[in-house]
Amino acid sequence: MTETPSPTAWTFSQSAVRGFSRLIFPLLARIRVNGLENVPKKGPLLILGNHLSTIDGPLIFTLLPPGVRFVGPGDFKLLFPGNVFVAWVRAILVKRSNAFDRTSLRRMTDVLNAGGFLAMFPEGGTWEKSIYDAKPGAAYLSALTNAPILPIGLGNTYQVWYKIGRFQRPVITVNIGKPMPPVQIPDKTKRAEVLEAATHDIMQRIYDLLPEATQRWYDAMARRTYRLQVEVWRNGLPLENAEIEGGAVLAELMAKPNLISPFIRNAKLPLDPFTMQEVRFLPQSVKFSAKLLLEALRGPFDGYIAYRLGEEKAKALETALEQLMSVCDSPGVMGLTLTVK
Repeated sequence: MTETPSPTAWTFSQSAVRGFSRLIFPLLARIRVNGLENVPKKGPLLILGNHLSTIDGPLIFTLLPPGVRFVGPGDFKLLFPGNVFVAWVRAILVKRSNAFDRTSLRRMTDVLNAGGFLAMFPEGGTWEKSIYDAKPGAAYLSALTNAPILPIGLGNTYQVWYKIGRFQRPVITVNIGKPMPPVQIPDKTKRAEVLEAATHDIMQRIYDLLPEATQRWYDAMARRTYRLQVEVWRNGLPLENAEIEGGAVLAELMAKPNLISPFIRNAKLPLDPFTMQEVRFLPQSVKFSAKLLLEALRGPFDGYIAYRLGEEKAKALETALEQLMSVCDSPGVMGLTLTVK
């Protein structure tokens, strides 16, 4: 079944969300928009932006013409109001841990082949990373459907809900660049290399549209390294540091609020030992949290870390959690303190 293109796909529910958002956003933040004249009147069009917050999708949806279809997360249960937003705007949900989600791919290509507008985020999610740590799916879609690309730079959206919750009315910039031509793959035998280069070019264009503060944030993420310090308190013995294989990946998870958030907010896992650094916890508490996190990674969140950080880091994280549980069970342990260095 072919997706209906814009604007005939526009529904009352989408119109209601758009109208409500246009009323509420100015109350929450000071939004500065540049480059609306660069938005083409006709499709097909692939709209691509950087992604640091769940506010990014609603912002683009509100500012761009009616009928834009969105690609959203389908690999874990969304919370209110995100679940309402993706339902009302008829977002195409993608199982991001599954590289061969053919059903979603077909729906996306249907939108573009029918001359519609499709919006997605090449980074694949809001977790903290270098801007060039992007997925090739967007470039592949452009090549597959011969769709031009509209780059958008979203500035100052990282942790923006925290600022909004403190009534700070943060300044958010939305800079819309000039359309880029469709990605071309003249030599099919070099498709992977072409898509990698095209993805880098797309993210560079988006990076150039960002304000300096957001550029610096991305640059800092690209340089940052992670080390886990595990302090072990044993009965009657001096404080010791335990070496945990794969600890750097666990430290990376602990240091990235957007990366660990779905385990806490969506899955409701009690992970205080991993979020409250430099606090001493009983070994039973640490082991219980590590066990629940490990079960989640092997169950409902299977593929979550592999998609975001790679297979090697996903395996290292499981190893780190297993070793941490073993430390908790070792003789005489009275408490543990986890700190990211």
